[in-house]
Amino acid sequence: MIPVEYIVLIAFLLCVAFYTVSYGIWIWKKRNRLGAVMIFLVAIIAVILPIYILIFREV
Repeated sequence: MIPVEYIVLIAFLLCVAFYTVSYGIWIWKKRNRLGAVMIFLVAIIAVILPIYILIFREV
């Protein structure tokens, strides 16, 4: 069973990623394509890296 702390952390990370992706979409519409791609990468890394660490820290 997943601890409550992990669920709260993942929910927080997803909120941060949603906000970051919405900024990336806005900047994409302003025709700053490279900036938008980098923002999307930051959002992906901000979600994947902590979850990866949580999962493999247990092993």
